[in-house]
Amino acid sequence: MRRPPTRNERRLGALALLAVVLYGAWYVLIDSWFAAPMAALADQAQVLDAQHQRYARLLAQGPALQAELEHARQDPASRRSLLPGDDPSAAAADLMQALVDKVKAVSALGPGCEVSQRMPVVPEQDSAQAYRHVKVSLTLACGTEPLMQWLHQLEYGQPYLFVEALNISRATDAPEKGPAGRLKVQVLLRGYLTAAAQGAQP
Repeated sequence: MRRPPTRNERRLGALALLAVVLYGAWYVLIDSWFAAPMAALADQAQVLDAQHQRYARLLAQGPALQAELEHARQDPASRRSLLPGDDPSAAAADLMQALVDKVKAVSALGPGCEVSQRMPVVPEQDSAQAYRHVKVSLTLACGTEPLMQWLHQLEYGQPYLFVEALNISRATDAPEKGPAGRLKVQVLLRGYLTAAAQGAQP
């Protein structure tokens, strides 16, 4: 038969129960309501402080960047890096023709290269931006060697062009073994207009 707890055992049990109740009350009332939100606020304050310091550094660089921009606008070499003209639609058409001519220039290499689809893209212009941009979408059937030569010309030539999207896939009719022959290449290129750098309005 189990003996009843002694007075000291009852006292220790009561103290243990009181400790559990006090810890639960502290966790619910203090940690959940105050400590955790305060820790979250402290984390947010650190993030905001880091952002403030970053923006402050950028603002401090403003005058120097503006001076560099003005110098670039007056530099003839910088102007050659931009598309000529002041009409985005005409600039896109001219850029598309120039890209097609570059493809023809490498068409005799390896399996050859040709343009299967081409389309100029004139995005909506933001008047707050210093430069206006145009895009050209091309689909090529191109061997590896002429494709590399064409991309090399784009990378090191002028005006400067930026590749926004590039997708290269094996042609569906290519043999399972051996050379891939011509690859299917989809590329979206972007260039900028000189006239926008001189303050022309779109």
